[in-house]
Amino acid sequence: MLLNFIIIDPNPIQRIQLLQLFKKINYLKLNGEFSNAVDALNYLKYNKVELIFLSAKLPVYSGFEFIEKLCDPNEIILMTEEPQDALRAYEIGLTDCIAPPFTFGRIEKAVDRVVYRVHNAFETKKEKSQIIEIKHNLTTEKIPASGIKWIEAMGDYVKIITLEKKYLVLSTMKAFMEKLPENQFLRIHKSFIINLNKVVNYTSSTVNVDGDDLPISRNRKKDFRQIISQI
Repeated sequence: MLLNFIIIDPNPIQRIQLLQLFKKINYLKLNGEFSNAVDALNYLKYNKVELIFLSAKLPVYSGFEFIEKLCDPNEIILMTEEPQDALRAYEIGLTDCIAPPFTFGRIEKAVDRVVYRVHNAFETKKEKSQIIEIKHNLTTEKIPASGIKWIEAMGDYVKIITLEKKYLVLSTMKAFMEKLPENQFLRIHKSFIINLNKVVNYTSSTVNVDGDDLPISRNRKKDFRQIISQI
């Protein structure tokens, strides 16, 4: 797992020393270094990182004021020598807090904690995406994405064909596609979204999904063949 990070510290000598230690961790990638919170906030408006090394003492905005102004949550390792800062970092749920003199062992431990948190967040999101919640016959049901064979457009509705039954749901194809796990489903026609894991074979005009032949549109053949060849 590669972690993109930035460092915000007003002390240029300390930044150099820290960057030398960071270079020893091969899954860290430096995206930028800043001496103040204002420049860092402007950068983060247009760029995403997984980790921020943040000094508690900064010009203009303090480290904690910077945190309050962040639009997106980030893993943050606070750098401070003040015990009250460390306590506050713990209270607001920051990833870790490290104090000078900085050592490679302590930094590596803090970064490992970030990796653990990021990995767990990814797995939780992945797990949730495998269950699709639908409203069918005035009830809400949860169905596993792995059991869906294909989705078919039916006017203002979509018909979901699963291994066990069929569901008719009020939705557009585009909106329903956004609910599905990435890289597992593909729209092969304006009227059909298929589960790529259920493909048995295909021809120039059809795709056989678990025994049923579905049409594939001419302008989607190339994308389909490129993706299916990688599965």
